[in-house]
Amino acid sequence: MSLDDLLKEGETGVANKNDEQLTLEDLMKINLHNRKMTLLLISGLIFIMVSILNFAYVVALQSTTLSTQYMLYRYIVTGQYENAPVDYMRLMIPSIIAGAIGVILFMSYAIEKRKKGD
Repeated sequence: MSLDDLLKEGETGVANKNDEQLTLEDLMKINLHNRKMTLLLISGLIFIMVSILNFAYVVALQSTTLSTQYMLYRYIVTGQYENAPVDYMRLMIPSIIAGAIGVILFMSYAIEKRKKGD
């Protein structure tokens, strides 16, 4: 084996160590990106779930106030067939806002995933 061959082997060994360091840095960047994407996805899903639960609560409240029992109670007490004076659209505002935030976060996740895939 010549001295040149030994020197070339030493250079490739150094080059391989630099390649490993770049690979480790790349893996760390990928891991950080994956954590951010997971957080984005989970946040979006949580906001969507909160929105759905709030919507279900408002629908349940509306069905309760419109029920026959409530109307009969109202008739007995006041002599009127009226529904409860509740502004249902005002109750829906948190649900709409939470749902919009959830959809935006989920769309951000999908766009980032598509960019990363291309």
